[in-house]
Amino acid sequence: MQEAPIIVGAGTQSASTLAHEMLRGMRWPCVVVGAGPAGLAMSQCLVERGVEHLVLERREVGDTWATQRWDSFRLNTPPWMNRLLGELPDGAFPGRDEVVERLQGVAAGLPVQANSPVLSVRKQGDGFAVRTPDREHVADAVVVASGGLNVPRTPVIAGGLPSWVVQLHGADYRSDADLPEGAVLVVGSGQSGSQVAEDLVLAGRRVLLSTSRVGRYRWSYRGRELLGWMVDAGYWAQRPRDLPDRTVLHLPQPIIGSGGHSLGLPALARAGVVLLGRLSAVDGAVLSFDTSVAEHVAHGDEVAARLEALADAYIVSAGLDAPDAGPDPGLGPVSATETGTVDLIREEVGTVIWCTGFTSDLSWLELPVVDKTGAPVHRDGATSVPGLRFLGLPWLTCRQSGILHGMPDDAARATDALFTR
Repeated sequence: MQEAPIIVGAGTQSASTLAHEMLRGMRWPCVVVGAGPAGLAMSQCLVERGVEHLVLERREVGDTWATQRWDSFRLNTPPWMNRLLGELPDGAFPGRDEVVERLQGVAAGLPVQANSPVLSVRKQGDGFAVRTPDREHVADAVVVASGGLNVPRTPVIAGGLPSWVVQLHGADYRSDADLPEGAVLVVGSGQSGSQVAEDLVLAGRRVLLSTSRVGRYRWSYRGRELLGWMVDAGYWAQRPRDLPDRTVLHLPQPIIGSGGHSLGLPALARAGVVLLGRLSAVDGAVLSFDTSVAEHVAHGDEVAARLEALADAYIVSAGLDAPDAGPDPGLGPVSATETGTVDLIREEVGTVIWCTGFTSDLSWLELPVVDKTGAPVHRDGATSVPGLRFLGLPWLTCRQSGILHGMPDDAARATDALFTR
């Protein structure tokens, strides 16, 4: 038997009362799995509704934010989009440690039990049995807010690299000071890959970036953040069923720099990053890349123009008086030599950082709510099992579901669905 549970916060109850009730095996109206932003947003809604509940967190509050972000990480959304973190002054872009601190501050007023990994969730009568290492909780409803993108994914091709090459996933990167001397190859130019490449080149490293097809958008547009125009135009509220092309659901979000600046492949190239095409093969120290750099740059520019056109259309339809846009400093093309191969020895590359995305592990759900690939199956968060819902997933109900801006709204919807009679 493990030690008595640790209650991070008790909401409207005292910690001692909660601990006593758990030890005697009370039945909870709701158990929330995960104390990241989504789980905490759900807990806040349940407290406001007066619904007794328990939040189970496998490690510490905000664990993914604390362990899968680099040292210089900062949010890339304006303060008004991060209300879940509390009041932020204008121009504030919290870094990794402040985000974690703020999440822990939110949890201090909620019934969160840390260091309690959920081992299984199964049906039990008209409710659910939620098993942790030290006990089994019974709940009328379960909200899975453990995240859909928190298990680092590295391609099989990584196994072909020489043993002397230091390899790590982007989730494990902290700073260039932790890496051996030499150039660094970053594979993947999505949000994390682009920011990691920028962090490294600003630290004085020679950086090679294997690019991918990702959009971008500039930070400021026609007198305000482009993100703001996009919110007002309904872009972030777009639902999966409203998309003319559902392949968008599987595309990465366009790139923007952290801390309130623009970022994209042209900006990285001008900063000194060597752009390569998509990695296609590994033969020892010799890596092969396709010749897709120009296409990737052009795609980023195309997405940027499309998003700006969306803002322009909204400005016209709303009858607003906004200043002219001015030229886009992030436009391509860029001077890039398309090369078919890179010899890691000749280029003095000692480190490869795989910014190749994340997946999730939902094998502990002993219920028919995942597909054969292990991905969650739901509609707007609701599953085929009454009383079990997902929260915090990308595109759960709309485009903003997977970011801080959208989680409180999705939590309110989930609370209404579960506890409105």
